[in-house]
Amino acid sequence: MHWEAGRLSEVTVLFADCREYTRLTRELGIENLTPVTEEFFKTSAGVIREQHGIVDRLLGDAVMAFFNVPIKHDDHVLRAVNAAFQIQEGVRRINATLNGVFVLGVGVGIATGTALTTNMGSTNCGDYTMVGDSINIASRLQGQAAPGEVLVTEDVYKTISTVFPGAMRVEYLLKGISPPVAAYRLVRDPSATAQADDRKAMK
Repeated sequence: MHWEAGRLSEVTVLFADCREYTRLTRELGIENLTPVTEEFFKTSAGVIREQHGIVDRLLGDAVMAFFNVPIKHDDHVLRAVNAAFQIQEGVRRINATLNGVFVLGVGVGIATGTALTTNMGSTNCGDYTMVGDSINIASRLQGQAAPGEVLVTEDVYKTISTVFPGAMRVEYLLKGISPPVAAYRLVRDPSATAQADDRKAMK
């Protein structure tokens, strides 16, 4: 795998973040919450790898991932969306093991666009990552997502609208971003998803 830096690339960005994590930490104690967080990270990373995405970083209680960099896929937007729903399914499985002690809620935001691959840091501490509006928008959008919800930008939705017909359109004023951002709340349609998977298998 060749990791290029200093190049503009088309990328789809996914952020998945645990809701009310600070409150849960105070109420349950970090030693009780950490195993659940680790399972969330493990589940999310596995799903992202299966969809040929790259886990860029784990941010305390959040996951940031890229699709289409450095591994190119024509259907990178759909892969990111599929990963989002698989993460939510994984969270439901985690909650089923908690016996009602608490409920882990995760919101997901996805944006697609052009970003710059770069190496950040110094010779002693470096990080290969991407910078651009799509990263900022995906991050801000996941902050608006309710537990269990997947929010995507209009550009994302245009690519996968046939798989998720009738999604609700909403607009958000996102911090540091102007004008308001149009987004769609996705609901998984099992029959449409199955048809999309069949079309993909025939390629």
